[in-house]
Amino acid sequence: MDFRQIEVFIQVYRLRNFSRAGEALYLSQPTISNHISCLEDELGIKLFDRSSRQIIPTETAEIFYSYALKMLEIRESAIFSINKNKEIGGRLEIATSSIPSQYLLPSPMKSFQKKYPGVSFIIHKSDTQEVTNALLEMKYQIGIVGARLDENNLVYQKLTGDKLVLIAQNVDGETTKEQIISLESLMGMKFIVREQGSGTRTTFETALKEKGINPDHLPKVAEMNTMESIKQAVREGMGVSVMSSLSVKDYLKFGWVKAYAVEGLKMKRNFYLATHKNRTLSPCAAAFQRHIIQFYQNKETVLLGNKKTDQSI
Repeated sequence: MDFRQIEVFIQVYRLRNFSRAGEALYLSQPTISNHISCLEDELGIKLFDRSSRQIIPTETAEIFYSYALKMLEIRESAIFSINKNKEIGGRLEIATSSIPSQYLLPSPMKSFQKKYPGVSFIIHKSDTQEVTNALLEMKYQIGIVGARLDENNLVYQKLTGDKLVLIAQNVDGETTKEQIISLESLMGMKFIVREQGSGTRTTFETALKEKGINPDHLPKVAEMNTMESIKQAVREGMGVSVMSSLSVKDYLKFGWVKAYAVEGLKMKRNFYLATHKNRTLSPCAAAFQRHIIQFYQNKETVLLGNKKTDQSI
């Protein structure tokens, strides 16, 4: 058993596909298949069911996966500890929900890579619930999310604040400042919502429930899992939607939509870096954890939530 086989196993387990695992590791599909076959021969048991189009991990693979992660992490930590002059490098995989992947990660990734040019990133984007599940299953060391869904097993560290706004079609196309509408007026609007599991949707629905409103009673005309699709649908007048103000700054700037605050509705939230309580981060992951937290501590004055930014929305 060698470490390359372990790396291949982890990628196949995560991606459930030999071709995509090969792309992630820059290896051919036959090479991926050979590594898995050799590993299965050495262990004396099947790790994946290949009888269908989908690659399905066996019960043994489920058990072996956590050990495989620990082996790679221990190897990286050992090499780093023995060679104090060794530069932090390698691939860093981050699971993230939609807003952070587009608006919160690029800048700290750039500055981190400038400091550690040997690091490359692999970003896995999904919704907050899926990121949380992946962290609980220890598929990834670091996750960035917009809601705290499991505080018993995950550690959350605040990165920055955010607020949600209601956006609607801007018929006249003129740029305007954020306006205020009543809570009661929501019942007469047609809503375009994010998918279940989205941190944005969770925050909005929680705010409604705190006011005694059942979110299911809001008229919904569509459910979409991409922010751009929702913004375009709102721009065309299909309905209204509640979105992070980070994600609609460009649409507001060009007068493509209007933004509203809902009177009496608390729609502020935070974004968090999440890690598993029982998982020791690799030197690269630990360094990035420190870096991104410090990055946003230093950038608070130019991020959403400060007075200057609030007035510009």
